[in-house]
Parts: sequence; C-alpha cells; structure tokens
Amino acid sequence: MSLRNVLSVFLLVLSGQNQLAAQPLPSQRATERYVNLSHLNRLYQTTKLANGSKVGTVAIYSEAPDYRLVTDADEGFTCVDDVSRAALLLLREPDLATSTDKQAKLRGMTEFVLQLQADGRDAGAGYFYNFLWPSRTGMPAAINKTFKTSVAQPNFWSWRALWYLSEAYPFYQKADPTLAERIQTAIQKLVTVMLRDFGSRRPEFNVVKGVKVPKWLPYGSGSDQAAIMLLGLANVQQQTPIADVLKLIELLGVGIVAMQYGGRVYYPFGAILSYENNWHAYASDQSYALLRVGKALNKPGWQARALREIDNFYPYLLNEGLLESFAVEQSGHYVKEVTTSKFSQIAYGVRPMIWASLEAYEQTKDVKYANMAVQFARWFLGNNPARTLMYDRITGRGYDGIGPNAIVNRNSGAESTIESLWAFQRLEQYPEVLKKLK
Repeated sequence: MSLRNVLSVFLLVLSGQNQLAAQPLPSQRATERYVNLSHLNRLYQTTKLANGSKVGTVAIYSEAPDYRLVTDADEGFTCVDDVSRAALLLLREPDLATSTDKQAKLRGMTEFVLQLQADGRDAGAGYFYNFLWPSRTGMPAAINKTFKTSVAQPNFWSWRALWYLSEAYPFYQKADPTLAERIQTAIQKLVTVMLRDFGSRRPEFNVVKGVKVPKWLPYGSGSDQAAIMLLGLANVQQQTPIADVLKLIELLGVGIVAMQYGGRVYYPFGAILSYENNWHAYASDQSYALLRVGKALNKPGWQARALREIDNFYPYLLNEGLLESFAVEQSGHYVKEVTTSKFSQIAYGVRPMIWASLEAYEQTKDVKYANMAVQFARWFLGNNPARTLMYDRITGRGYDGIGPNAIVNRNSGAESTIESLWAFQRLEQYPEVLKKLK
C-alpha cells in the first residue's frame, strides 16, 4: 500500500469517518457504462507553471464527506504518477476521437508530464520529477524537486511517464505532429539514461532470507517497477527497434521471471515476488507485462510464466479473500510463509489481477480466465470484507481502501479512482465477460 493511502487511512480513523464503514450497498441505477468519469473530472484542474505553460493536473486527495481536494504538506497536490495513469485512461476511451473535452484534458495532462522531465541542468536529467506545488496568490505552480517521492530519479513515476508517453506518441503523430516530436524527444532522453543506468547491469543475485533474488532490477529486485519499465520499453521497441533497448527488455524480463516461486502444489503457488522476499498486491503488474510483452516480442516462455502465476496463485488469493502482502523465506528446496497481511485492500491491489486475467483470456480464449477476472472485479462491487461498494458507478468514485476490521476509507483520491476506472474500462472491452457481473 502506498504511503499516501496509509496516511489517508490514519487520518480517516482520527476524524471518526470510519463509522461510515459497513453501510449497506446502495441500489444502482442502470447506466450504459460502468466507467463514469464524473469524479475524475472533479479531480481535474488546469494550472500554469513559471514558464507560462498551462498544464492539466489530477488532485491526489479528495476527502469525504464533501470530497474537497486536499494538498499534501510534503508532496504537493498532483503528481506524474497519477496524471500519467489518468492520461492513459483517457487515451483508451472509446469516444476520444469525438470528445473535444477529453482531447483537451488529454492535451493538458500530456503537457504536464512533459514539463516535469528534469532537463540537462538538473540532477537526474532525463528522469521525471513527480509532484507539483499549487499556485499561490500571484505565483505560479512550482515543481517539487526535493521531497523523496518527487525527485527526478529511476522510480515509479519515471516509468509511468514512459508508459504513457510511449502510448501517446502514435496518437499524437496523427493528432498533433509537433507535440508528437516533443514526446519522442522526451522518450529518447529517458531511454538514454535508462540504458546508461540499467543496460549494463550484470545478471547477478542476492540471497534474502534464503531466497535468491536478482540484483539488476530497480532497487536490485524491484520486479514491480520492472514490469512498468517493460511495458513502456516494449512500446518504444515496437515503434523504433533498437538493439540496446531489446537487450534491456530481455534483462528486465529475465529478472521478473527470476522472482517467481512455487507452483501448482508448492507455496507461494507461482507468485512473482515484488521486492526481495516480499510480495505486495499493489503494482503487481508482472504477469500482465509478461503476457503483453511476451506476445509482442515472441517470448512464449514469459507468457507461460505469467500463466503459472494466474493459474495457481490467483485462485489462492481469491480463496484467501485477497491479501495485501506477505514475506517468505527459503530453507532447502521449499519456500515458506514468514508473515502475511490481509489489509489494507485497495483498488491498486485488485486491478492488476483483473488486467492479467483478461489478457490471459484474450490470448488463450479460455473462459476460466474471464471468470477469474469477474471474481476479482466483484471486490469493487461489494464482494469484499466490508460488504460495500469500493467503486460507485453512479458517482464515479473509487474509495481509498478497506482497513482492518472492515473499516472503509471513504476518501476518493486519484489513485483509487483511476485504478477503479481502469479495471472497468478494460472489462468493458469484453461485453461477454461484463455480463457475468450482472
């Protein structure tokens, strides 16, 4: 669970809003789509930077009960992490070609991402800053260049910027060639420093609690971050094949595969560990990335490893009522559980399993994967420890999480809202699967 979601839960308990937890499910009016962008639109604002650029932002926090927008004292009010995700969401909207409002928001968010790339005069040049301070009276918004979750470095926000920009590039080649050139320049700057910092790493291993883990991924064994890198780099490679990029893709893929332990009858049942000897639900896009990139680059071994996790570990998760995290250790040939946590459960920890299950369904046409995606999706619709909606299709709010004792955090910030919308946007691509939810 991200630090900001932990803080949100803590603040919610202090304020007494946790008494809203076990409310009955509201009756749902029939709507044409599960995806409702109303709340995301509420989170969206435009602001100006010191250089005069007008950018589109998405507020990181929106607090119940009135859903006011809140700025974090250390970080700021918006970030590349969430703006990139929101932009990917709009880029995949079925009516983007005809919606001038969505096109304008997408253009504003694209400008935001581009403006937060560190230039050649800054430490971390080529990588991205993450957070923005709000504008104050007579002053423009300012980039947060110093806080630990905002500095320009090889971290989640830089990988999400690459993922978005690499998918936006083909769109803007047709819609706005000048903007497409700027996007391509930003991609090239980022990929250059990624190759410098990761391309020559040797495939060596560490041992943590007896578990053998790679040393060449982000932070050594960060397969969660490597998965997002993989998605962005694969787009780049398909658009402009480069031998060194392909080499880095292969290195990252091998590292992700090396983090898989167990199988059909052995714990942890094919789970791909997230970092060192730990697995966490949030950012568990490894199987989705292995499936997508494995198909695109003809890596059937990667696809098989992803299916190993989906076939064996995902049913275990469902049987357990989902998990937030666990840690393992190894002695001899077997891996065993050391600690496990069921809470907090958040949208960001459920959506990855839906995407991976649907991608498995797309590639194999096996209905068991469609059924699995539906089971995970039902978490959003009340099949969860709190027995309450975690995504409300009437308001478009994705709630911030379920804590111990089924306490629901009714705040609805950017991460939870976008991850919820992402889940249903992908489900809507498969009407035959979506019917199973009703």
